[in-house]
Amino acid sequence: MGMKPKGKRPPRPRRNDGPARKRTRFMEPNEVVDIDDVEFLRRFVTEFGKIMPARVTGVTAQQQRQIRLGICRARNMGLLA
Repeated sequence: MGMKPKGKRPPRPRRNDGPARKRTRFMEPNEVVDIDDVEFLRRFVTEFGKIMPARVTGVTAQQQRQIRLGICRARNMGLLA
């Protein structure tokens, strides 16, 4: 009664680990952020003035921290609205 029929087992579902490598869209992976370059920093700010997240821009965590610092300094100096 409780026996399973012998035969082929269904295939196991595959895990999706996502992309093997993070691809950057806005800058090179080893590029250093210049916090005085306002035109460069504008690429990481939305039209409402919010800083875009790293998962959208594809930058590394270290680059995201440098971008955040540069944007905050440019806002304080009045270079970036």
